Amino acid sequence: MVRVIMIVEMAGRPAGYLTERLEKHVGILRQIKDAEVYEIKVSEPRVIPREEGKEVAEGEEMFTAFAECDFELPSLSRMTETMFDFMPSSVEVIEPSSVDLDCVEATNLLNNISGRMHRYDEIAKIAGERMRQLIEQMQKMQRILIARDKEIAELKSGSVAGKHELGSDVAKKKAVKKTVKKKVAKKVTKKKK
Repeated sequence: MVRVIMIVEMAGRPAGYLTERLEKHVGILRQIKDAEVYEIKVSEPRVIPREEGKEVAEGEEMFTAFAECDFELPSLSRMTETMFDFMPSSVEVIEPSSVDLDCVEATNLLNNISGRMHRYDEIAKIAGERMRQLIEQMQKMQRILIARDKEIAELKSGSVAGKHELGSDVAKKKAVKKTVKKKVAKKVTKKKK
């Protein structure tokens, strides 16, 4: 049997939700059939201090909390699997004071670690590629928005100029109408005479 004290930390908001999620996460230990849980203590959430000079709006504070879990599992390889499942920030082995591994157990332990590392590496590569694609899409959208902003600015400046031109055209038409009216009025008066 291997007995450890494992510290699991979480951050989030609001404080009540953080506590609820942390308790649920470490509470899974009680459901592991080959684990004997001695004690689980969950701390009160604390506000994560912000950088100096940066104000945080009410309700926007981030909190951190941790759980201290004292439990025992039948073997070191089983304990290693549990560490990967819970991703603790620290682990302290309480018992036994020394561990003997036969070749089969050492092989299984190392293959388990290696397999998980490959899965995490694959996930990281996929996430990196998706992030690269998103950045590429955002840059494309930014170029489109800049081009559209230029078009809008040109249309606005063109429509302002167009209004001035239109205004002068309207004035010209009015002047022509007045001139035509005057000529028509002169012809009419000449005919009456």
